[in-house]
Amino acid sequence: MKRQQFLQQCGFTCLGILGLGALAESCTTSRHLQMPINGHNQLQVPLSAFIAEKKDSTQYKRYLVVSNERLNYPIVIYRESAADYTALLLRCSHQYNELNVAGALLTCPAHGSEFNTKGEVVQGPADAPLRVFPVKVEEKSLLIDLA
Repeated sequence: MKRQQFLQQCGFTCLGILGLGALAESCTTSRHLQMPINGHNQLQVPLSAFIAEKKDSTQYKRYLVVSNERLNYPIVIYRESAADYTALLLRCSHQYNELNVAGALLTCPAHGSEFNTKGEVVQGPADAPLRVFPVKVEEKSLLIDLA
Protein backbone atom coordinates (compact mmCIF):
# COMPACT_ATOMS: atom_id res chain seq x y z
CA MET A 1 0.00 0.00 0.00
CA LYS A 2 1.24 3.46 -0.87
CA ARG A 3 1.76 6.05 1.85
CA GLN A 4 -1.07 8.30 0.62
CA GLN A 5 -3.56 5.42 0.61
CA PHE A 6 -2.45 4.37 4.09
CA LEU A 7 -2.94 7.91 5.46
CA GLN A 8 -6.37 8.20 3.84
CA GLN A 9 -7.52 4.87 5.26
CA CYS A 10 -6.22 5.72 8.73
CA GLY A 11 -7.90 9.14 8.59
CA PHE A 12 -11.25 7.68 7.53
CA THR A 13 -11.00 5.01 10.22
CA CYS A 14 -10.30 7.62 12.93
CA LEU A 15 -13.16 9.81 11.73
CA GLY A 16 -15.48 6.83 11.77
CA ILE A 17 -14.51 5.89 15.31
CA LEU A 18 -14.87 9.48 16.54
CA GLY A 19 -18.20 9.86 14.75
CA LEU A 20 -19.60 6.67 16.26
CA GLY A 21 -18.40 7.70 19.71
CA ALA A 22 -20.07 11.10 19.41
CA LEU A 23 -23.24 9.47 18.08
CA ALA A 24 -23.32 7.00 20.95
CA GLU A 25 -22.69 9.82 23.44
CA SER A 26 -25.50 11.91 22.01
CA CYS A 27 -27.97 9.02 21.94
CA THR A 28 -27.38 7.94 25.50
CA THR A 29 -26.71 11.08 27.49
CA SER A 30 -28.49 14.05 26.04
CA ARG A 31 -31.96 15.15 25.22
CA HIS A 32 -33.16 18.40 23.70
CA LEU A 33 -36.17 19.79 25.54
CA GLN A 34 -38.46 22.77 25.10
CA MET A 35 -39.03 24.25 28.57
CA PRO A 36 -41.33 27.03 29.83
CA ILE A 37 -40.19 30.34 31.27
CA ASN A 38 -42.12 31.33 34.39
CA GLY A 39 -43.24 34.80 35.47
CA HIS A 40 -39.96 35.35 37.34
CA ASN A 41 -37.93 35.02 34.10
CA GLN A 42 -36.72 31.54 35.08
CA LEU A 43 -36.48 28.53 32.83
CA GLN A 44 -38.12 25.60 34.64
CA VAL A 45 -36.68 22.12 34.11
CA PRO A 46 -38.06 19.06 35.91
CA LEU A 47 -35.39 17.07 37.72
CA SER A 48 -37.02 13.95 36.31
CA ALA A 49 -35.71 14.96 32.85
CA PHE A 50 -32.24 13.85 34.02
CA ILE A 51 -33.40 10.34 34.89
CA ALA A 52 -32.41 7.57 32.50
CA GLU A 53 -34.18 4.42 33.70
CA LYS A 54 -32.31 1.17 33.27
CA LYS A 55 -33.62 -2.34 33.98
CA ASP A 56 -32.33 -2.69 37.53
CA SER A 57 -31.20 0.80 38.49
CA THR A 58 -31.76 4.50 38.09
CA GLN A 59 -29.04 6.35 36.24
CA TYR A 60 -28.76 10.03 35.46
CA LYS A 61 -27.96 11.84 32.23
CA ARG A 62 -24.82 13.95 32.43
CA TYR A 63 -26.45 16.86 30.65
CA LEU A 64 -29.55 18.19 28.94
CA VAL A 65 -29.95 20.80 26.24
CA VAL A 66 -32.98 23.02 26.80
CA SER A 67 -34.51 25.86 24.85
CA ASN A 68 -37.48 28.18 24.71
CA GLU A 69 -38.82 30.19 21.78
CA ARG A 70 -37.94 33.40 23.66
CA LEU A 71 -34.24 32.46 23.79
CA ASN A 72 -31.90 33.07 20.88
CA TYR A 73 -29.62 30.18 21.88
CA PRO A 74 -30.19 26.91 23.74
CA ILE A 75 -28.81 26.29 27.22
CA VAL A 76 -26.90 23.18 28.27
CA ILE A 77 -27.33 22.00 31.86
CA TYR A 78 -24.64 19.75 33.34
CA ARG A 79 -25.50 17.59 36.34
CA GLU A 80 -22.55 17.12 38.70
CA SER A 81 -24.64 15.76 41.59
CA ALA A 82 -28.22 15.88 42.89
CA ALA A 83 -27.57 19.38 44.22
CA ASP A 84 -24.94 20.71 41.77
CA TYR A 85 -25.90 21.87 38.26
CA THR A 86 -24.25 24.26 35.80
CA ALA A 87 -26.27 26.05 33.11
CA LEU A 88 -24.39 27.57 30.16
CA LEU A 89 -25.59 29.57 27.16
CA LEU A 90 -24.58 27.73 23.98
CA ARG A 91 -23.22 30.89 22.35
CA CYS A 92 -19.53 31.15 21.55
CA SER A 93 -17.94 34.18 23.18
CA HIS A 94 -15.74 34.72 20.10
CA GLN A 95 -18.23 35.54 17.33
CA TYR A 96 -21.52 34.35 18.84
CA ASN A 97 -22.03 31.14 16.88
CA GLU A 98 -24.15 28.38 18.43
CA LEU A 99 -22.00 25.75 20.13
CA ASN A 100 -22.21 21.99 19.68
CA VAL A 101 -22.37 19.73 22.73
CA ALA A 102 -20.12 16.67 22.68
CA GLY A 103 -20.29 15.29 26.21
CA ALA A 104 -18.03 17.35 28.44
CA LEU A 105 -16.81 19.54 25.57
CA LEU A 106 -18.62 22.42 23.90
CA THR A 107 -17.25 23.26 20.47
CA CYS A 108 -17.73 26.13 18.04
CA PRO A 109 -18.25 24.89 14.47
CA ALA A 110 -17.11 28.23 12.99
CA HIS A 111 -13.60 28.71 14.39
CA GLY A 112 -12.91 25.72 16.64
CA SER A 113 -13.12 27.31 20.08
CA GLU A 114 -13.72 24.79 22.85
CA PHE A 115 -15.18 25.16 26.35
CA ASN A 116 -15.46 22.84 29.36
CA THR A 117 -18.52 22.06 31.49
CA LYS A 118 -17.94 25.20 33.59
CA GLY A 119 -17.87 27.45 30.50
CA GLU A 120 -14.12 28.05 30.66
CA VAL A 121 -12.12 28.36 27.43
CA VAL A 122 -10.13 25.21 26.67
CA GLN A 123 -9.00 26.28 23.20
CA GLY A 124 -9.29 29.60 21.35
CA PRO A 125 -9.67 31.78 19.43
CA ALA A 126 -12.32 32.61 22.07
CA ASP A 127 -10.73 34.26 25.09
CA ALA A 128 -13.78 34.88 27.28
CA PRO A 129 -15.81 32.27 29.17
CA LEU A 130 -19.40 31.38 28.35
CA ARG A 131 -22.36 32.97 30.09
CA VAL A 132 -23.23 30.97 33.20
CA PHE A 133 -26.75 31.19 34.61
CA PRO A 134 -27.58 30.89 38.32
CA VAL A 135 -29.36 27.59 39.02
CA LYS A 136 -31.57 26.84 42.00
CA VAL A 137 -32.79 23.36 42.90
CA GLU A 138 -36.35 23.32 44.23
CA GLU A 139 -38.25 20.20 45.21
CA LYS A 140 -38.82 18.60 41.81
CA SER A 141 -37.36 21.14 39.42
CA LEU A 142 -34.43 23.34 38.48
CA LEU A 143 -34.95 27.06 38.12
CA ILE A 144 -32.49 28.76 35.78
CA ASP A 145 -32.45 32.52 36.31
CA LEU A 146 -32.32 34.19 32.88
CA ALA A 147 -32.07 37.79 34.16
